[in-house]
Amino acid sequence: MTPDLILDQFDLAAKNFAFPMLDNGYVYPADVRLSIFRDQVRWLIIVEVLGVYVPKVSGCDVFQNCLHLFGNDLHREPGPANEDFLYPINSLPDDPLFEDEYDWYVRPQVQALSIRGHRIALDLSADALAQRGLELIEPPNVDPVVVMRSLLPEQRHLLLASPEEIAARNKHDLPLLISLDEWFHPDLAAGELPSNCETFQMLAQSITTGDAAAYRPTRNPNTHWRNWPEGGTL
Repeated sequence: MTPDLILDQFDLAAKNFAFPMLDNGYVYPADVRLSIFRDQVRWLIIVEVLGVYVPKVSGCDVFQNCLHLFGNDLHREPGPANEDFLYPINSLPDDPLFEDEYDWYVRPQVQALSIRGHRIALDLSADALAQRGLELIEPPNVDPVVVMRSLLPEQRHLLLASPEEIAARNKHDLPLLISLDEWFHPDLAAGELPSNCETFQMLAQSITTGDAAAYRPTRNPNTHWRNWPEGGTL
């Protein structure tokens, strides 16, 4: 458990396209969360990237929370595995999101959806979207990206992984050291590596020492989806 070993794992994952890329051309970003767990011999990071997949995916499967795992006792390769894709949003039988399960654009008249069994009202009117600063990708079609982003921040707690889903990946029940809702993230598409990023340098130090106060960022967070306009545009 040293900073260099931790950063080496991040960099290798980045080179293998297994580190979170917030301007992934196949995913429109929506929100993130980073959780660090640690004891004297083990460490675990779970980075959640909530987003909407491009039209190659359809129906409610477009709404995904991809969990990226890193640590020194994973018993698997770092990054996301198939079971780490969570699908928090479902359609309601009496008010379907899509005319057909293979559609990507949603019904413009839809008024509600389900997040983890909770019925959540939707307002996708032009005025409501404008108030949130949201624009349709191909007007007048209503895309799932504005649906997801319109749910934030109010429904963030439901859209991100539940405590049970996090616990299922924290198999050694490591205590939580740090939880971040925003941070400065490297631009992987521009060739930046985690090891050269202040955020992950400091987090590696915190993991090594067990001192959460070692994370003292000087750069403003950039994880908000508005900072990654290229995401989902392939």
